Amino acid sequence: MSLDIRTKTIILLLVTCTVGIVTNLAVEISAVCFLAMMQLLSGKSVFQYRLLIIYLALVLTQVFLFPILPETLVMVLSLFVVSLRKLFPTAMGFVWIYKTTKVNQLIATLTKMRIPKGAIVSIAVTLRFFPTIFEEWGHIRDAMRIRAIKQKGLHPFRNIIRTMECYCVPLLISATKTADELSAAAITRGIDNPATATCRKYKSMSAVDYGALALTLILTIGAVVA
Repeated sequence: MSLDIRTKTIILLLVTCTVGIVTNLAVEISAVCFLAMMQLLSGKSVFQYRLLIIYLALVLTQVFLFPILPETLVMVLSLFVVSLRKLFPTAMGFVWIYKTTKVNQLIATLTKMRIPKGAIVSIAVTLRFFPTIFEEWGHIRDAMRIRAIKQKGLHPFRNIIRTMECYCVPLLISATKTADELSAAAITRGIDNPATATCRKYKSMSAVDYGALALTLILTIGAVVA
Protein backbone atom coordinates (compact mmCIF):
# COMPACT_ATOMS: atom_id res chain seq x y z
CA MET A 1 0.00 0.00 0.00
CA SER A 2 1.44 3.34 -1.09
CA LEU A 3 0.19 6.47 0.66
CA ASP A 4 0.90 10.12 0.01
CA ILE A 5 3.40 11.89 2.25
CA ARG A 6 0.64 14.26 3.45
CA THR A 7 -1.53 11.32 4.46
CA LYS A 8 1.29 9.69 6.41
CA THR A 9 2.18 12.95 8.14
CA ILE A 10 -1.43 13.60 9.21
CA ILE A 11 -1.76 10.00 10.47
CA LEU A 12 1.43 10.38 12.51
CA LEU A 13 0.21 13.68 14.01
CA LEU A 14 -3.19 12.21 14.90
CA VAL A 15 -1.67 9.12 16.52
CA THR A 16 0.94 11.13 18.44
CA CYS A 17 -1.66 13.60 19.72
CA THR A 18 -3.99 10.77 20.72
CA VAL A 19 -1.26 8.99 22.71
CA GLY A 20 -0.29 12.29 24.35
CA ILE A 21 -3.86 13.26 25.29
CA VAL A 22 -5.25 9.87 26.30
CA THR A 23 -3.02 8.44 29.05
CA ASN A 24 -4.31 4.91 28.67
CA LEU A 25 -2.13 1.88 28.08
CA ALA A 26 -4.78 0.16 25.93
CA VAL A 27 -5.00 3.18 23.61
CA GLU A 28 -1.21 3.35 23.37
CA ILE A 29 -0.95 -0.35 22.50
CA SER A 30 -3.68 0.10 19.88
CA ALA A 31 -1.75 3.02 18.35
CA VAL A 32 1.44 0.98 18.16
CA CYS A 33 -0.42 -1.97 16.58
CA PHE A 34 -2.06 0.40 14.08
CA LEU A 35 1.30 1.84 12.99
CA ALA A 36 2.80 -1.66 12.85
CA MET A 37 -0.08 -2.69 10.57
CA MET A 38 0.60 0.33 8.34
CA GLN A 39 4.26 -0.66 8.16
CA LEU A 40 3.36 -4.23 7.27
CA LEU A 41 0.93 -3.12 4.56
CA SER A 42 3.65 -0.91 3.09
CA GLY A 43 6.04 -3.86 2.68
CA LYS A 44 8.00 -6.43 4.63
CA SER A 45 11.16 -4.31 4.48
CA VAL A 46 9.30 -1.43 6.14
CA PHE A 47 7.98 -3.48 9.05
CA GLN A 48 10.24 -2.99 12.08
CA TYR A 49 9.66 -6.05 14.24
CA ARG A 50 12.56 -5.15 16.54
CA LEU A 51 10.80 -1.98 17.69
CA LEU A 52 7.64 -4.00 18.29
CA ILE A 53 9.53 -6.56 20.38
CA ILE A 54 11.21 -3.86 22.48
CA TYR A 55 7.87 -2.14 23.04
CA LEU A 56 6.28 -5.44 24.07
CA ALA A 57 9.11 -6.02 26.54
CA LEU A 58 8.55 -2.58 28.09
CA VAL A 59 4.81 -3.19 28.41
CA LEU A 60 5.33 -6.60 30.00
CA THR A 61 7.85 -5.07 32.40
CA GLN A 62 5.33 -2.48 33.54
CA VAL A 63 2.39 -4.88 33.80
CA PHE A 64 4.00 -7.95 35.37
CA LEU A 65 7.35 -6.90 36.86
CA PHE A 66 6.52 -3.58 38.53
CA PRO A 67 3.86 -5.02 40.90
CA ILE A 68 6.37 -7.41 42.48
CA LEU A 69 9.32 -5.00 42.74
CA PRO A 70 10.05 -2.71 45.69
CA GLU A 71 8.42 0.71 45.48
CA THR A 72 11.73 2.58 45.39
CA LEU A 73 13.02 0.51 42.48
CA VAL A 74 9.72 0.97 40.64
CA MET A 75 10.00 4.75 40.97
CA VAL A 76 13.49 4.66 39.48
CA LEU A 77 12.67 2.28 36.63
CA SER A 78 9.30 3.80 35.74
CA LEU A 79 10.93 7.05 34.67
CA PHE A 80 12.89 5.16 32.03
CA VAL A 81 10.33 2.52 31.06
CA VAL A 82 7.26 4.75 30.81
CA SER A 83 9.03 7.68 29.13
CA LEU A 84 10.70 5.43 26.56
CA ARG A 85 7.50 3.50 25.92
CA LYS A 86 5.53 6.65 25.09
CA LEU A 87 8.05 7.57 22.39
CA PHE A 88 7.52 4.34 20.46
CA PRO A 89 4.38 5.37 18.49
CA THR A 90 6.18 8.49 17.24
CA ALA A 91 9.34 6.52 16.47
CA MET A 92 7.44 3.86 14.52
CA GLY A 93 5.61 6.58 12.58
CA PHE A 94 8.86 8.31 11.65
CA VAL A 95 10.42 5.02 10.55
CA TRP A 96 7.33 4.27 8.44
CA ILE A 97 7.49 7.68 6.73
CA TYR A 98 11.24 7.48 6.21
CA LYS A 99 11.16 3.97 4.73
CA THR A 100 8.27 4.64 2.33
CA THR A 101 9.01 8.18 1.11
CA LYS A 102 11.16 8.86 -1.93
CA VAL A 103 13.02 12.14 -2.01
CA ASN A 104 11.84 13.15 -5.49
CA GLN A 105 8.17 12.59 -4.59
CA LEU A 106 8.63 14.49 -1.34
CA ILE A 107 10.21 17.45 -3.13
CA ALA A 108 7.45 17.45 -5.77
CA THR A 109 4.73 17.39 -3.09
CA LEU A 110 6.34 20.14 -1.02
CA THR A 111 6.84 22.26 -4.14
CA LYS A 112 3.18 21.77 -5.07
CA MET A 113 2.24 22.92 -1.56
CA ARG A 114 4.33 26.09 -2.13
CA ILE A 115 6.72 25.37 0.73
CA PRO A 116 9.72 27.76 0.73
CA LYS A 117 12.75 26.49 -1.17
CA GLY A 118 14.99 26.79 1.87
CA ALA A 119 12.81 24.40 3.86
CA ILE A 120 12.64 21.95 0.92
CA VAL A 121 16.43 21.90 0.56
CA SER A 122 16.85 21.32 4.32
CA ILE A 123 14.36 18.43 4.36
CA ALA A 124 15.86 16.79 1.26
CA VAL A 125 19.39 17.00 2.67
CA THR A 126 18.21 15.62 6.02
CA LEU A 127 16.57 12.58 4.38
CA ARG A 128 19.76 11.76 2.50
CA PHE A 129 21.90 12.47 5.56
CA PHE A 130 20.78 9.61 7.80
CA PRO A 131 21.63 6.69 5.44
CA THR A 132 25.08 8.18 4.90
CA ILE A 133 25.69 8.48 8.65
CA PHE A 134 24.55 4.89 9.26
CA GLU A 135 26.93 3.73 6.54
CA GLU A 136 29.77 5.74 8.09
CA TRP A 137 28.99 4.17 11.48
CA GLY A 138 29.47 0.73 9.92
CA HIS A 139 32.80 1.81 8.41
CA ILE A 140 34.03 3.05 11.80
CA ARG A 141 33.00 -0.21 13.46
CA ASP A 142 34.81 -2.25 10.78
CA ALA A 143 37.91 -0.08 11.15
CA MET A 144 37.98 -0.71 14.90
CA ARG A 145 37.72 -4.45 14.32
CA ILE A 146 40.51 -4.45 11.71
CA ARG A 147 42.83 -2.44 13.96
CA ALA A 148 41.96 -4.69 16.93
CA ILE A 149 40.94 -1.83 19.19
CA LYS A 150 39.86 -3.63 22.36
CA GLN A 151 38.58 -2.29 25.65
CA LYS A 152 39.72 -5.13 27.92
CA GLY A 153 41.52 -4.30 31.13
CA LEU A 154 40.09 -0.79 31.42
CA HIS A 155 37.84 0.62 34.10
CA PRO A 156 34.16 0.40 33.00
CA PHE A 157 33.80 4.20 33.01
CA ARG A 158 37.01 4.64 31.01
CA ASN A 159 35.81 1.89 28.69
CA ILE A 160 32.66 3.89 27.90
CA ILE A 161 34.62 7.12 27.43
CA ARG A 162 37.13 5.47 25.07
CA THR A 163 34.37 3.80 23.05
CA MET A 164 32.55 7.12 22.68
CA GLU A 165 35.77 8.78 21.59
CA CYS A 166 36.52 6.09 18.99
CA TYR A 167 33.04 6.39 17.49
CA CYS A 168 31.95 9.98 18.03
CA VAL A 169 35.06 11.90 16.96
CA PRO A 170 35.34 10.43 13.42
CA LEU A 171 31.55 10.39 13.14
CA LEU A 172 31.23 14.11 13.92
CA ILE A 173 34.00 14.99 11.47
CA SER A 174 32.40 12.83 8.79
CA ALA A 175 28.94 14.28 9.52
CA THR A 176 30.19 17.82 8.97
CA LYS A 177 31.78 16.92 5.64
CA THR A 178 28.78 14.85 4.56
CA ALA A 179 26.33 17.71 5.25
CA ASP A 180 28.39 20.10 3.14
CA GLU A 181 28.71 17.58 0.31
CA LEU A 182 24.99 16.77 0.29
CA SER A 183 24.05 20.45 0.28
CA ALA A 184 26.41 21.15 -2.61
CA ALA A 185 25.13 18.12 -4.53
CA ALA A 186 21.50 19.16 -4.04
CA ILE A 187 22.16 22.71 -5.23
CA THR A 188 24.22 21.43 -8.20
CA ARG A 189 21.29 19.26 -9.29
CA GLY A 190 19.05 22.31 -9.33
CA ILE A 191 16.96 21.71 -6.24
CA ASP A 192 16.70 25.49 -5.68
CA ASN A 193 15.85 26.23 -9.32
CA PRO A 194 12.60 28.24 -9.40
CA ALA A 195 11.55 26.58 -12.66
CA THR A 196 9.17 23.60 -12.52
CA ALA A 197 11.13 20.36 -12.67
CA THR A 198 9.97 17.80 -15.22
CA CYS A 199 11.71 14.79 -13.67
CA ARG A 200 9.84 14.93 -10.35
CA LYS A 201 6.63 12.96 -10.24
CA TYR A 202 3.89 14.64 -8.25
CA LYS A 203 1.39 12.14 -6.87
CA SER A 204 -2.02 13.44 -5.89
CA MET A 205 -4.00 11.96 -3.01
CA SER A 206 -6.12 8.96 -3.99
CA ALA A 207 -9.16 7.22 -2.51
CA VAL A 208 -6.85 5.00 -0.45
CA ASP A 209 -5.35 8.10 1.19
CA TYR A 210 -8.75 9.51 2.08
CA GLY A 211 -9.86 6.10 3.37
CA ALA A 212 -6.78 5.79 5.60
CA LEU A 213 -7.32 9.32 6.92
CA ALA A 214 -11.00 8.61 7.63
CA LEU A 215 -10.12 5.39 9.47
CA THR A 216 -7.46 7.14 11.54
CA LEU A 217 -9.83 10.00 12.38
CA ILE A 218 -12.57 7.58 13.47
CA LEU A 219 -10.16 5.63 15.68
CA THR A 220 -8.82 8.89 17.16
CA ILE A 221 -12.29 10.19 18.02
CA GLY A 222 -13.25 6.81 19.46
CA ALA A 223 -10.14 6.69 21.65
CA VAL A 224 -10.66 10.23 22.98
CA VAL A 225 -14.38 9.69 23.65
CA ALA A 226 -13.85 6.29 25.29
